[in-house]
Amino acid sequence: MTLSQLKAFQKKLILKIYPQADWSLLPSFIWFSYLGARICYAETHPLAIFQEEKFKNYSQFVNFLIHLKTLKHFSIFAHTPVLVSVENFSDIEKFEIARTFFKVFWDEEGRWALFNLRHFAENLDEKIFEKLIHVKPNLEDIQLKVFKNWVKIYEGNFLDFPLERLESELPSKKQSPFAVSEVILIESKKSIPLGWKGVIVHNFSRVFSHQFVRHTWLNFNQRSHRYTKVEKFVLPSNFLENNLKVYEKIVLEALKVYKELCLELKKESARFVIPQGVTTTLLATGPLLVWEDFISKRAIPQAQEEIRSLAFLLKENLW
Repeated sequence: MTLSQLKAFQKKLILKIYPQADWSLLPSFIWFSYLGARICYAETHPLAIFQEEKFKNYSQFVNFLIHLKTLKHFSIFAHTPVLVSVENFSDIEKFEIARTFFKVFWDEEGRWALFNLRHFAENLDEKIFEKLIHVKPNLEDIQLKVFKNWVKIYEGNFLDFPLERLESELPSKKQSPFAVSEVILIESKKSIPLGWKGVIVHNFSRVFSHQFVRHTWLNFNQRSHRYTKVEKFVLPSNFLENNLKVYEKIVLEALKVYKELCLELKKESARFVIPQGVTTTLLATGPLLVWEDFISKRAIPQAQEEIRSLAFLLKENLW
C-alpha cells in the first residue's frame, strides 16, 4: 500500500469511527491540546498558560486550535483522548483499525478503543473538525498535584490553585542560574476506560528530555529554544563543591556568550553554545498502561537521576 493509498484508507475508516466516539467528553479533555501547543512557546510557568487571553476567550480558543490544524500541527491534538465504542465493529474492522492507526489502545473486553484527537484532526475535513471542536473547555474538571523540589505543595482543583505562587517565576538578576525542578500531575476528573494522565515536567534538563521522549507511546510537546530564551540550568544533586564551581563558571560564561549572539543571530542559532544541562519544560500524556510501562523501566537504580526521581514520584502519586 502506497502512502497516498494509506491516507485514503485512513480517511475512509475515520468516517466509520467518528459517529461512534463519545464527543460529550471533549470539553473535559480539549484543554490538554491547548496546553500542548503553548508549552512549546511560552516563557511563563506552565500553569500560567491557562491565564492567557486566548485560552479564556472561547472564540479565540477555538480559532487558535483550528489555525493549528490548518497549519498541520497535528501533534498537539494527540494530548486529547477520544473514547470510541467498538462493540458494533466486526473483528475484521477492528483488525483494520489496529493496523492502520498508531497509538490506539483497546480495553480487554473489546468494548472501547482509546483514540486521540490527532486521528480525527488528520483525517476529517476542515468543516467537520471545526464544528467538532466548537466546545468550551471545562476548567472545573482540571485536577492538579504540584511538586516543587520533589515535595508536594498543592493538590486539588486547578481553579483553586493559588496563582500568586507563580510570581516566584519572575526573573531576577540576583537569582542563581540554577532552577528548582517542578512536576505537575494534571488530569480530568472525568474518568474514562484505560485512564488518561498528563505530566508536566518544568525546569528539567535537556539531558533528561532526550531520555524521556524515547517513551514513544506517550505524547510529547516540549519548550522550544528556537523561540524561547535560555535562562536556567539544572544542578545535579551529586555535584561536589568543586564540581559546582566549575559548572557554574561554564554556564555563566555560556549565558553571557548566548546573549551576545542573540544580538546578531536568531535564538535557534545562538543556543548552540548552551550546555545540555539547560532547563526545559515538557508535557507528556497517555493512558495509565503506558505510564506503568514508563515507571517499570525508569524506577530502577540504574536510571539517570532526574528520570529515576520522576519515575519514583509517579509510582507513588499517579493514581
